[in-house]
Order: sequence, then C-alpha cells, then structure tokens
Amino acid sequence: MTKRNIIAFALLIALVFTGCAKSSGTPAGSDQAAQNTASSGTESVLKLAASTDITTMDAHRTTNDYIVPMNVFDTLFSIVKNDDGSTQIVNSLAESYDISDDGKTYHFTLRDGVTFSDGTPLTAQDVKFTFERILTLPESAQTDFAIAIDGAQELLDGNADSLRGIAVEDDRNFTITLAEPFAGFIASLATPSTIIYSEKIVTEAGDDFGVVPEKTIGTGPYIIKEWNKGNSLIFEYNPNYWGEEPSAKRVEVTVMEPQVMNMAFQKGDLDIIDCLMLDSAIVDSTYKTDAYKDKIVSIDRMGMNFFIMNENVEPMGDVQVRKAIQCAIDRESILSSIYEGDGKLEDGIYPTGCIGYSNENQGWLKYDPDAAKQLLADAGYADGFDMEICLDSSAIDAVKNSVQVIAQNLNDVGIRATIRTIDHASFLDHRNSGEMSSYMALWILDFNDPDNIIYTFFGSEDNAKLRSSNYHDTQVMDRVAAAKTIVDENERNSEYAALEKKLVQDDAVWVPMFSVKHLFVKSDRVEKFIPHWAGWSDIYFAQITLK
Repeated sequence: MTKRNIIAFALLIALVFTGCAKSSGTPAGSDQAAQNTASSGTESVLKLAASTDITTMDAHRTTNDYIVPMNVFDTLFSIVKNDDGSTQIVNSLAESYDISDDGKTYHFTLRDGVTFSDGTPLTAQDVKFTFERILTLPESAQTDFAIAIDGAQELLDGNADSLRGIAVEDDRNFTITLAEPFAGFIASLATPSTIIYSEKIVTEAGDDFGVVPEKTIGTGPYIIKEWNKGNSLIFEYNPNYWGEEPSAKRVEVTVMEPQVMNMAFQKGDLDIIDCLMLDSAIVDSTYKTDAYKDKIVSIDRMGMNFFIMNENVEPMGDVQVRKAIQCAIDRESILSSIYEGDGKLEDGIYPTGCIGYSNENQGWLKYDPDAAKQLLADAGYADGFDMEICLDSSAIDAVKNSVQVIAQNLNDVGIRATIRTIDHASFLDHRNSGEMSSYMALWILDFNDPDNIIYTFFGSEDNAKLRSSNYHDTQVMDRVAAAKTIVDENERNSEYAALEKKLVQDDAVWVPMFSVKHLFVKSDRVEKFIPHWAGWSDIYFAQITLK
C-alpha cells in the first residue's frame, strides 16, 4: 500500500472509493450500464466491487485512492514479486538508468514513443514537472517521495522556483541528483505516488485534473471513462498504450456493501472478490472449501498491523504505560479467531519480506496481563485510567472486532478503554491533527525498503504528529532520517535493526500486531490473477487474464 502514506486499516483492506466528480446520473446496474457492457463485448469486461467511493483521481492529493493512478498512469519502474517472496524492480517508462559512484546522481533514458492516451508525447520535462508539482501543490500528500532530491526542501519552502536536482537533457534523457545517497530511491519510483503526469495536460485541465475523467489522462493501459458518484467507476482500454494489450478491455468497479458483494459473486456478477472485505465466518464456510480450492488466490502481505498510542495524551506519555499496553493485548487470539490464523505475529516495524527485516528483533513480545498490571502499578496507575480508542466507521468487520478485543484486553488489566466510532473523513482529520488518542491501523509497503515505513512514522516530528504518535525523541528521528543515506548495505541494515529495537522495545512507540495473508477468489471467467506485490486490495487490471 503506499503503496504507501499511512492508510487507516479499514481502507487498505478494501478497494476504497469516495468522492465527487463527473456523474452520468445513471445508477450502477441500470439499463444504460447494461447497454454499455453489451456494446463493449461481455467476454472482455472485468467486473469488480468496491466498498466506498474514491475522493480523487489525483495521486498527489491522496494516500488512499490508488485504483485510478495504478491503472490510468505509469511509473518509471515497476515492482514484481518472485516465487520466493522477494521482489525485483523492472523498467516501465524508464528504458534504462545508471547511478554515479557516490550513489547520488541517476541518469535516466525514457522509453521511446510513449504517449498519453490523448496522443500527447511523454517527455523528460514531464518527469521534472511531476516532482515539482509534488513539492509545490498546496495540499500535496506525497512530498516524502520527492524530498530526497537536491533542492527539494528549498522548493517546498517556497525559496526556489524550480527543482535544481532534476536536469532535463532532451526529450528522453534527464538526471536526478539527490541531496544524499538513498538506496531505496529507484524502488520509490515504482509507487503510485510517483506516477508521471503531463505538464501540458495537467496545466490545461486546471482544477478539473483528478476530478473530471476526460481531463485526467495518463500513459497507462486504461482510460477512466466514467466516475459515477457513489455508484461506479468505468475503465476502458487505452488504444495508445505503449505496453502489452490487457486481456480485459473494460473494467466496471461497482460500489456495494460487503454482504452484497458476496451475493453478487455467488450469482456470477463479479469476477474477483476480496476476502478481507467479508466476514471471516463466510470466508471459512464458503470459500475455504473444496468447492473453491482452485479459485483462491493468496498473497502474503508486506504489511504491518499495529496499535498506535499518542504520547501527548496522558498517561501514555509514560513509557511504562505504553509497555503495559503492549503486554495487555492478546495478539495471537485476535489473529487466530478473527483472521482464522491467516498470518503471523510481527514484533517490530518492518513486516516479513521487507528488506532489512531482522529475525533478532522477533519473539520478544508476549501476551502477559500480569506483567501489564505490574507495569501500570509501577507507573502509578494501579487503579487504571480512562482511555479512548478511535475507530473508522468504514472499517470492515475484522477491524471492528479486533478493536473490540483490544478494548476488552485493556479493561481486563484495569484500563477503562472505550471505543469512539468516527466517520471516515473525520477520522483522517482527527488522526492527522496529532490529537487521536489511539487507534489500530495497517501500513502496507509502497516500495520494498525499510525507509518506507520507519521514516513515514518516525522520520520527523511532523511525521510523528501526522500519525498521532507524537514520538518525541528527536535524536532517534535524526538517526532515522540519516539511515537512508548509508551506502553500505550491511551497515544500513544494522542501523535499521538497532532503530527498530530502540523504537518498539525500548520506547514502546506502538504495539506491533501481525501481518496477514490476503485472499482473493476468482470466478470461472478469470484464467489468471496476480495481486499487487505487497498485497494491496487495489489491483492492476492488466495483471488479470480473462478466459
């Protein structure tokens, strides 16, 4: 996910859509929708479901809504997952690249002949424009993906007119110079956060870009044809696409409740269903059976589920209290009962499969309510205290049930935990304000590098506030920011392991929970389906082959 860029747990385990944009005024499932399907050829139509609408089609304005960016636009590189669980980077819009000996300067050559879906040629200037827009758009949510470039901070602060770290040589060649070396830089160029925009198209579209489908134009395999508010998203094949022609020529994503999704799939009205959207009892009784054993598609998520505690909300500013909360939560029970054991406990910051994952930092955290009570007593809270857990109202049942168990676990050791349910938009605003007391969430990697998760949460005071942890140790934050510049791989991984231990074991910044398997079920119409390499619910339509 990310993917990417904290996303509330409820959002990253569903194809999530909210928002307002062009609407045909025709409800999903109407006669007109049926006529559109018939006209495109039902044998090449892929039907999917979403739980809510997107808020925008502009990747620079969101850390949640990636279904349009992933399928209508392209990045310079792509990430694929190998059979052994490792990942590799492959070229996309970039035909080739090389790196200077000091690890700071990257020279790129763009693929020849690529155009946007309206025929506008892709040029190196578009790449520079894209990263400058990330840094100058007032409501940009993606500045972390450009900040490593030389001169980025000056442009972000308004002290420069252009990004000096990107030099355009000609239409196909350009260099990017970083302020400091960053081993994860190429991988970061494979995320939806760094899709490449056309300067001409974005400028001419103005405020309509990311809102009006016909003005939100990319180089990817699909064109966004319709955004019917509250009902559906319709994609069609881009005939000007430079890559391999996808199997599905039209993709219809319909907004529906999870219970309706299940019935629609059973009736044959959906081609893929995301099991994380469904009640685990339904998944267990219906889909984990012999009838569907050949239809299940499973991927290990490169994601960390965690429980955040706000150090600015007393008494969670006391590390002993935070450690008590770590001991009080029965993670294994939640994983086995709510998620049917489809995952594994994680005891740190980096999920299994992430570069820099440290076996030495695993196995230390145990469920121990007696130890939790003693820690509370030592901190002066033998009689407990009142605590609020915030919950996104759009969360799926698994999240809601998990939070219920957490609240009960805390009450069992004397912490009087209450759950406050908040609508999605207010939840994000409250969390981003730095004032949310506590919450359960998920981070799925945007790119496979430890910096993607540790810097996002603990790389600066602003990042810590944005995630409502309000971690205070600026020396540790400085180490986190500096770790990305370490060139030697062994030295870098050693520092990341040390930081993980300091943050989670010594400072108890969060309760690490677990990573889970992501299960999908495909219909008889689907020959092959490759989920997102990190296990996002958002998927690449071109990685689905219809029979």
